[in-house]
Amino acid sequence: MKNNSPLVPLAFLLFLSITTTPSAATNGPSAIYAFGDSILDAGNNNHILTLCRADHDPYGSDFPGRSHTGRFSNGKIPGDFLVAAYGLKDFLPAYSDASVTNKDLITGVSFASSCSGYSQMTALQLGVHNLDRQFWHFEMAFDQMQKAYGLQKATQTVEKALFLVAAGSTDIINDFYMQPLTRAKYSYPAYIQMLLLNMENFVTKLRKAGARKIALVGVPPIGCMPVDAFTNIPPIKNESGDPLRRECRDDHNSDAQQYNTNLATRIKKMMEAMPDLKIVYVDYYNPMMNMINKPYQYGFKTTLTSCCGTGAFEVGPLCNIASLMCHDHSEYVFWDSSNPTEAAYKVVAKSFKDRALSQLFPGVKN
Repeated sequence: MKNNSPLVPLAFLLFLSITTTPSAATNGPSAIYAFGDSILDAGNNNHILTLCRADHDPYGSDFPGRSHTGRFSNGKIPGDFLVAAYGLKDFLPAYSDASVTNKDLITGVSFASSCSGYSQMTALQLGVHNLDRQFWHFEMAFDQMQKAYGLQKATQTVEKALFLVAAGSTDIINDFYMQPLTRAKYSYPAYIQMLLLNMENFVTKLRKAGARKIALVGVPPIGCMPVDAFTNIPPIKNESGDPLRRECRDDHNSDAQQYNTNLATRIKKMMEAMPDLKIVYVDYYNPMMNMINKPYQYGFKTTLTSCCGTGAFEVGPLCNIASLMCHDHSEYVFWDSSNPTEAAYKVVAKSFKDRALSQLFPGVKN
């Protein structure tokens, strides 16, 4: 006898809704925990005594609520785009934010501290949180998660989480390029190896804490940052015919590529030595170079000059309400003299997710 009960199609629809749940919710990371410098810092420097802060206008002028949260950009940064793309939440908050809840901790927070790096001296020079301090904050967060949700859930969350680490560029710029004592102590190849040794030690600490999926971000084209390109105005007309047009510094970009090559090689060796870990190299260099070399493909018009100020030195406290500002923020690759705009970070974050991070979470749709 034919069953005309509406319960059958209703049950089928319920089953269908469960089985067609977005893959980001089932196959993506359980949480994102971020460490490193300004590319991932959501405001952890706001409450420490340092010049390396962005908790003032015009930072955050395009962030929801026009809030200068401490992010070194006009709006969202990669961590924000990634947690949203994986269906975890809208933004990746700073661990030090007083409004952070247990639910925030269990789905991810940022421990990153702008102006930090793999070298202890990099953070020390500006009084920010080094990676040891950031890891200590993670341990505190884990203890809080354990108390709130139990050891089993806290442990399982960590094992399935994405640990995102972005450092190195501040080391190279602030410590190696700007500190004569550092250059007297290290050749550049030796400096890279020191950074990578510290990186490997940090990864080992994450592994012992339960991390199993780690993404290590390379450095961007340092020679194309406005603060660096400002020093590279050719004395004669360049290829564009404009005698005042800035150009990327090839020597500093070569340094960045050398670091990235060594980082990728070291990651392969670490994978062999620690087979229980999945570690990927995340390319930050090429997404930025693509926007700089082919800006109109991404909707940009200005690449080597920042939106805030002249791009010569305006970053942190020097990028402020008295600074000259561009009209359309989305047309600029760089927000201040060192950090990208939200529009550029959106492109970067998509590249991260579609390429390197898909190796860690292959079941997640792009």
